[in-house]
Amino acid sequence: MGVAIVSGVTVTMVVVFTTGAFDLSLRYVLAFSGTVIGGSMSAAGSTGRQLWLGMVHRPDEIEGWLALGATPRQAVAGIARSAVIEPLRPAIDQTKTTGLVTLPGAFVGAILAGASPVQAGIFQVTVLAGLLAAGSVSATTTAFLLGAPKLLPAR
Repeated sequence: MGVAIVSGVTVTMVVVFTTGAFDLSLRYVLAFSGTVIGGSMSAAGSTGRQLWLGMVHRPDEIEGWLALGATPRQAVAGIARSAVIEPLRPAIDQTKTTGLVTLPGAFVGAILAGASPVQAGIFQVTVLAGLLAAGSVSATTTAFLLGAPKLLPAR
């Protein structure tokens, strides 16, 4: 899980700060990294849980694929895809409604801290994109690392 979380955070932080989306200053690093770390942890944990549940509830499917000569990774691939999608749904839903239905905390916090509405909007959009990016990388990495079991979980 640690590898998956660190990979999601690292990729997102490198992209955001090397592209100049944010200045490499302590206030942006702290504010952005805290949010991205939390999103990565949530995505990795939920992916692992969904993958495990899929293997527990669908062992016949996995065993069928193995009987046909599939590798363990190939046998679990369908379950792994479903496990990656599930933890991303809340972030996708939040991104869809931001600005239309809700004003998220990062936007309101930036306004209260003295940022202009444009600066606060840029910060919020970058945070939402960062959450999706970090969650996607963390979830995919978790599914890859855990998606080739040598033994199936007990029912």
